[in-house]
Amino acid sequence: MSQMSNPKTAPVTCNSWGRRRKRSKMEKPDFTKGLPDDVLSHILSFLSIDEAVRCSVLSKKWLNLWKNTSHVEFNVKKMMKPLTQLLHSREPQTSLDSSLLIGNSVCKTVSRYGFLVYPIILRHTSDLSSCKFVHVWKSLVYGDVQSWIKVLLRFKKGVTNLSLECEPDYGEVTEHFMSKNNVMVQKPYFPPRTFANLASLELINYVIDCPEAFIGCNNLKTLKLNMMNIDEVILGGILENCAALENFSLLDSIGFDKLIIINQSLKVLQLQKLCVDELKVSCQNLEVLLFDCIICEPNGVGIQTPNLTTFRSYCYSMYDVSDEEGRSILKIREILAHSSQEYPSRNVFINLSALSLDLDLNHLGEVKDLYAVLLLCSCLQVLEISLPVFKHQSIFLSNDHVLPYPIISKFWERENLCYCVNKKLKFVCIRGFKGSEQEVGFVKYLISRATMMKRITIISNGLLEDADQKLFSLVPRASGNLSINFKFN
Repeated sequence: MSQMSNPKTAPVTCNSWGRRRKRSKMEKPDFTKGLPDDVLSHILSFLSIDEAVRCSVLSKKWLNLWKNTSHVEFNVKKMMKPLTQLLHSREPQTSLDSSLLIGNSVCKTVSRYGFLVYPIILRHTSDLSSCKFVHVWKSLVYGDVQSWIKVLLRFKKGVTNLSLECEPDYGEVTEHFMSKNNVMVQKPYFPPRTFANLASLELINYVIDCPEAFIGCNNLKTLKLNMMNIDEVILGGILENCAALENFSLLDSIGFDKLIIINQSLKVLQLQKLCVDELKVSCQNLEVLLFDCIICEPNGVGIQTPNLTTFRSYCYSMYDVSDEEGRSILKIREILAHSSQEYPSRNVFINLSALSLDLDLNHLGEVKDLYAVLLLCSCLQVLEISLPVFKHQSIFLSNDHVLPYPIISKFWERENLCYCVNKKLKFVCIRGFKGSEQEVGFVKYLISRATMMKRITIISNGLLEDADQKLFSLVPRASGNLSINFKFN
């Protein structure tokens, strides 16, 4: 009678041993085992809440770590089913049936999502300092957003940073709600003093028609408004209520013809993609100012910022921003020149030490602008120039480009020496360098005239000729500490 083989003592065959060896090679060590829980919780804080919760299945060590994160992000799009995500991301539909299909699908998902927010907030056990909500219009129509914020700020007293973003719906869900209710609720209503305890607030894609929620915002240091519809009266009321505001950004927003910013606590101001008739900035303590694609007549601009140290001005950074009604995008020379004329008693840019701008060194009109700026900013130490990748329409509206070519190439050789170039300028960076004669002429001007220069960085989108690099090495250097660095994208 043959003996039965014992599975516990059965010999290991070559095939089973090979499979184990192959599996052991495929399995990589878990480097997270040695990390403390607070580090893992910090990692999870960079994920949306649905992704952070799903990490609980990785191991027992990850279980419930999401409850200890310092930041929580609720994103309704990531909580939708794949088919619903596809429908919601499609281009606008003309068919009412398609609109209803998308509306019904999104409504069901948002309803489930809305109920999940409350238990997640209540089950979060650690100190929560930051929270972000990304939602659709449905959440505004039924007041979900307002309820979330009320619960959040009631049970999580430590929240100081809040971000609210309403996803665009391409008009489809909007049509669905309007067909049912015959009214469109786009304006979130927050009770007075809702944001009073926040230090940082970001609002994206809303219509704001009252400033009461900002009453008592004495702790608010940072405010970012993006894709907003807001008039100048409401905006002025918001800034008036934020007495301690230090960092303010207004981006891609409409609803106002005049933009008047008067705030003595502001230190950083960013304005981007705006079209106004009048722009006034009066901030005694402002240190950093950024203008990006601002459409406004030069005579409507007034800047009074005596303590400004850093100024960034761009007019070519966004390809989709075009001139409107014959008005061109505001350029830095126009900003500086008109502000100096409006406040002739003193140069409001006298303390400017860092300047960043986009400018075409191959265009005579813009080269003249740069020279005027260098004359005005006598304390300038850092200069960054970004050459435009494309030709903006406003360039072709000017007649400067038809002037004789030698005038441009010899411009820097003929002009008088700027004080800031000779005595102050230390760092220069030129992006998008192509090696044209005009661009090379400007670099040679800096090398031979700037006695305090420490570093010139030239960033090119393509390889430069060896002759261009050797040419710079042959130019007599005014500064013994100068280094020239070449970088290629």
